[in-house]
Amino acid sequence: MTERFASDLVFILVVLIIAALLGFFIGYLIQKYKYTKKCHELENEIARLKSEADKCLQEKNSLKAELKAKFGVPFDANAAAAAFGTKVAENDLAIVEGIGEKIDAILKSRGVDTWFKLSRMTDIEIKDILTSEGGPAYNIHDPKTWPMQALLACEGQWAKLKVYQEKLLAGK
Repeated sequence: MTERFASDLVFILVVLIIAALLGFFIGYLIQKYKYTKKCHELENEIARLKSEADKCLQEKNSLKAELKAKFGVPFDANAAAAAFGTKVAENDLAIVEGIGEKIDAILKSRGVDTWFKLSRMTDIEIKDILTSEGGPAYNIHDPKTWPMQALLACEGQWAKLKVYQEKLLAGK
């Protein structure tokens, strides 16, 4: 009886070891399948996001072209230089009366890096940016005229901008 018990015990242990190995192997295959499936899902998601990014870039370029067509005035450095008597770089926010190097840097750090973007903001939005980025010392600045000045610069109306700025300076 002891022999039979020993052989039955060995048989049971062998079956359990085989079952454990089989379970491990099946679990491995299931995990590999799940991992592979997840990889394919992520690859599809990446392809979808790349496609959306390409669409966004195309929309950006078409909007850029649309804005150029709408305003119809490409930047003319010579006309700007003639009006101001100094060289003017395209989208230089410092051309706006009241904006210096520090305010220019603050606005650009918040994404306001063109005359067009500045022209679409309200004075309250600009003031919020100045005080949140620069602190309470920037409360003394009054950006009420900045969007209008930026719009004139964006449209290439240099003579009007110069006259407008002279009126602003006379009011100080």
